Amino acid sequence: MSANKEKILDCEISTSIIDEKLINEFLRQEHTNLMNNMEASASAKNLGNGEPETGELCFDHNRVILKGDKESSDYINASYIDNFKQPKAYIVTKTPDSEAEIHKFWKMVWEQQSEKIVMLNKPDQNEKGVLYWKLEERATLYCGKLNVETIKVRHLHPNFEITTLLITHEDQGSLLVDHFLYKNWSNIDSVPPGADFLDLVNMVRTDNKYVQKLSNGCKSPVIVHCSDGLNRSIVFCAIDIAITKDQKVVDVSIFSIVTQLRKQRYNCLYNVNHYIFCYSAFCEYLNLY
Repeated sequence: MSANKEKILDCEISTSIIDEKLINEFLRQEHTNLMNNMEASASAKNLGNGEPETGELCFDHNRVILKGDKESSDYINASYIDNFKQPKAYIVTKTPDSEAEIHKFWKMVWEQQSEKIVMLNKPDQNEKGVLYWKLEERATLYCGKLNVETIKVRHLHPNFEITTLLITHEDQGSLLVDHFLYKNWSNIDSVPPGADFLDLVNMVRTDNKYVQKLSNGCKSPVIVHCSDGLNRSIVFCAIDIAITKDQKVVDVSIFSIVTQLRKQRYNCLYNVNHYIFCYSAFCEYLNLY
């Protein structure tokens, strides 16, 4: 390579690095502006028991309300999230990590008749090491009147697996649920490869469309959860919403999408690296698809 061509190449690389740095700084400032917007957080209300941390707060207007009885509370740390022109497309919650939370989680799945669950933290990342389903095929977890049987585990991708679960109610029939376990987001402070995460999003989208077709267009919420129910889960929703809007030939603004999400899930996407990942993953989607 000639000296002149080397100089041109060095200049292009330097320009690219400068552009990337400027974009990064812009997005960090944009994220700061989002965090400083108190409009959404002003109406947050804790409806749980005790004195929870910030992550335990839910907005009253869109929290999931369990069908109550005299023996249990109707509260669960879970929020309905809208997609583009589809209200309550998702339910975002934290990974259940106690027996009481597991019972409430499956009660919610049953009452919402949700047929898709997306889990974005590894099972061994649960603080108390509790699993809310059985990993082995033909094994059953018993939750009050609900029995959760693992029917089949499919390894269709190196970094996630799909488990078919049969939920049987002692008095009210049964429900088949597909459980997507993503295993490539090991650290809450890191982000996964964009193309890899898009594979998961597209797999869930494809599977969800198939189920809706079989059920004559009936749309139950996709339950999305992670260790805190605030960052990774919201990244999934933000990217899925952006893809939906793009396919509907509508202008896509990650900033606007996240602004709306923060009005539905208290203090969500506070991790700036995850916010930037929403942009980079969606850009990668535009390049790939």
